[in-house]
Amino acid sequence: MVSAARASELGLSVIVLEKSSVVGGASVGTEAHFALDTVKYIAENNHPTWTKQEAYDYFMLFNNYRSNATLVSAFLNHHHEVFDWFIDKGAQVRMLLYSLAGPETGAGLFFEGRAVALSEICQETLAANGGEVIVSSPVRQLVVDDQNAVVGALAEDADGKTLFVKSKATFVGTGGFGRNKDMIHYYMGFRGDNAFAGDTFLEHDGDGVNMLLGAGGIDGGLRWSQGQTPQVLNVAYGEPLDRAASEPYLWVNKYGKRVGCEFFTNLTIPFEMCSYAPDATYFNIFDSTKVARMETEEFFTQSRGLPYTYDPEPGMGQALDEGAEAGLCFKADTLEELAEKAGIDKEGLVGMVAEYNGLCEQGEDTQFFKDPAMLLPITTGPFYAIPCVPCRLSTLNGVHVNENLEVIRSDGSPVPNLYAGGLDSGSFFMTDYNHAFSGSASSFSFFTGFHAADVAAAKLTG
Repeated sequence: MVSAARASELGLSVIVLEKSSVVGGASVGTEAHFALDTVKYIAENNHPTWTKQEAYDYFMLFNNYRSNATLVSAFLNHHHEVFDWFIDKGAQVRMLLYSLAGPETGAGLFFEGRAVALSEICQETLAANGGEVIVSSPVRQLVVDDQNAVVGALAEDADGKTLFVKSKATFVGTGGFGRNKDMIHYYMGFRGDNAFAGDTFLEHDGDGVNMLLGAGGIDGGLRWSQGQTPQVLNVAYGEPLDRAASEPYLWVNKYGKRVGCEFFTNLTIPFEMCSYAPDATYFNIFDSTKVARMETEEFFTQSRGLPYTYDPEPGMGQALDEGAEAGLCFKADTLEELAEKAGIDKEGLVGMVAEYNGLCEQGEDTQFFKDPAMLLPITTGPFYAIPCVPCRLSTLNGVHVNENLEVIRSDGSPVPNLYAGGLDSGSFFMTDYNHAFSGSASSFSFFTGFHAADVAAAKLTG
């Protein structure tokens, strides 16, 4: 929608083929958007951020220098343009948030009405400039001429009729392949198979990625995903059980073995620990003293429910009791009984708690080096276990693109007239999602649509 709106504003004739019955896609779940102080609003409000150099160095290092350097540079140099454009068109900034992984990195632009409001601006702009949206019309394939240039697309309308839309430039942005289980298995293996997927309510079936591959595109990092803190199934972000599950108490697998350092500075860390645990599940183990602590003291970890907070949760005990009754977590008077209820090896859990308590007593975590301030013994019943499974919010990559969002073939040349963006484009996130760049998936999506429209319009209009 960003690409279509911008292209229509630049004088191009635009048709959007939308698979769903409504437009908007993942805007329904999008929160804040990563940005630097090159965005006028951020600069005017004196909100400190990384410099471009700091952001570039950190992002490339995090991605083991696999990311396409020219694409990363284009994002850092141009992402402000789309946000200035939105604000100039009346989008209201509600607040500026620091990235989840630490202060003074990027600013999370949080708009009134969130991304849905931005989608509405796109729709209004497109309509005002004569653009057309055809809903309930999934594209079945891209049309390629004898020069291997993309010249249009074949779609199927709501009545089952085939539509051919001829185009001089085609932009593909369908949201990745988050609910295509075959693609998840093929590209991600058990890391994807085991994860609870947060975007399966959207029609992210991989149509766009497969069409781009069929037109000559190549893999741009399809194995990577946007991992989150492991999920307590049927518990929403920010609810008491979700907050308790993220606290750095004692995390063990079904054998009672500790899975790693329980405190994390990046949400990717617990996702990976959980992915590699047997049955892709670990349990946060704690006792009644931790319940009292959560009810009266600040949390170690920031909540995932907006607004983010470290504040105490006065109703934690009641929430855990209700969760235990509903089968969302486990509560028992002894560790042996807790292990039996939760399906954890009894001897393993009892032995691990004793070993962990010893580390707490000596004030040093010689196993995983957790901050001594977080070494709290587990001694006083009742005891609790919250099961956590890995959560994947979305896939991250599609096909390889260059700095102009042109789809690149195996020989390094661009497929003529073909652009990709959002989760259908790749070569940007080349490890799991980086939460020091919180909101960068949506920010990157906005950038790709906007910048691709600028590039295509310049080519077509001279």
